[in-house]
Amino acid sequence: MSDFIKTFTNARSLKAAVRDLTLEQLQEGFAKLTDIVEERRRTEAANQAKESARLQKIEEMRALLASKGLDIADLISASTDTAKSVGKREPRPAKYKYIDENGNEKNWTGQGRTPLTIQKALNEGKSLSEFSI
Repeated sequence: MSDFIKTFTNARSLKAAVRDLTLEQLQEGFAKLTDIVEERRRTEAANQAKESARLQKIEEMRALLASKGLDIADLISASTDTAKSVGKREPRPAKYKYIDENGNEKNWTGQGRTPLTIQKALNEGKSLSEFSI
């Protein structure tokens, strides 16, 4: 907790902190603090009204579902059944085949960095179509 909050919430500490202020300064501070408190009350009341309206709508929907013979669990299961599954896509098929420096036969999809063996062959004048599967 900050020092300000400790001072502000303790009457004796607050009295000691404002001892050197004039009456006009105290009244001005009181007016500003009153405005802040009233603004906070209005904000809290508005938030409470929004939450109350939201809860009322939820109850209305729950009653509507019950009148139709449905349950929230029915809606949830229906939405998960029809939802498109998002996952890892299928690996791309290989387009090129080459033999690396170790003599192993490898495939390349044509995406990403060109394998060193193919790049060397391209630098020597060969065509990429020579490696096509």
